[in-house]
Amino acid sequence: MAKLQPFIQHNKERVNKFMLDLCEVQDFYESLEMDNYVALSKKDLELSITLNEVYATHALLDKHTAELNKDENSHLAVILADLGPAPAQLPRKDNRAINLPLFSKWETAIDDLTAALDITQEEVYFMEAKSTFVQIMRSIPSNSAVARRPLRLERVADAAGQYRNDAVMVRKGIRAMELLSQLQELGVIDKSDQFSLLRDEVEQELQHLGSLKDGVILETQKLDQVFKTIRDHNSYLSKRGNQTQAAKAPSLGTIQIHAPGVGEKQGVIQKSNVPDNRRANIYFNFTSPLPGTFVISLHYKGRNRGLLELDLKLDDLLEMQKDNQEDLDLEYVQFNVPKVLNLLNKRFARKKAW
Repeated sequence: MAKLQPFIQHNKERVNKFMLDLCEVQDFYESLEMDNYVALSKKDLELSITLNEVYATHALLDKHTAELNKDENSHLAVILADLGPAPAQLPRKDNRAINLPLFSKWETAIDDLTAALDITQEEVYFMEAKSTFVQIMRSIPSNSAVARRPLRLERVADAAGQYRNDAVMVRKGIRAMELLSQLQELGVIDKSDQFSLLRDEVEQELQHLGSLKDGVILETQKLDQVFKTIRDHNSYLSKRGNQTQAAKAPSLGTIQIHAPGVGEKQGVIQKSNVPDNRRANIYFNFTSPLPGTFVISLHYKGRNRGLLELDLKLDDLLEMQKDNQEDLDLEYVQFNVPKVLNLLNKRFARKKAW
């Protein structure tokens, strides 16, 4: 990529313009009806194609004839039966491009297709002009001078034809000017009344469709609201994640002391109500899940769960020591607060500050 940087920087404007032009795709449904009118009005349709492309298409139709021609009397089935097997591919030197006339053998002989469909050439031009002006107006900012009502179609077409950095808009403007001239020559519209017939149609269509810019602004506002909601939800999830992470933070360690052993000999346990015959099976766990936080749990050998638990804060123990309160009651036993602090200091202080 580093070697391409000089080329990219030198052609930055061209590349940006190319990328922007790729995005300039007009609404398919806006031009579909117009394209259909134009296609129906054309005569002598031809297709430029090579011989090998014709043969390859024929071979594909033959290969999948079972799926395509479930009805033996369908038009495609009749044509394939008439053609027979597909010819073999020609060598490259013998392959030629031909202009293949398009027609239907089942088509009713009509001298004038547009007349049969009740569509005149004037109507085709009028529909194309209306579609072109609507597309131009929906792309022009609503506060532009040419967007004021009533519309001046010549000014609209001229403004589109002089649009900067937008080849698509320029082509539409030029085509709009051509259509205005053709419709005037055919007597469909008149410049003296500001092309009122076409102008009224365009304005009604714009009122129905709405402004493209206004629609984009409204959609942008909705997307901003969605983005804000997603951002707020992400913030909430982040906080929950931090809380969960804190809850699952690795423990600083566990101290296990046995009642008749370490606990009583070191004076950590100063009084016990546990019967003598059960003291050997009793032990205590001192766990520090977080710095400054401790959990004292009483366990009986052979049982997975503790009999009871007591949550303590270091500040609570220090406060008890300050008040000369030496007893920490855990129902079955009483701990000596200074000895407990000393034990915790020895085991946990060297692992992490608490």
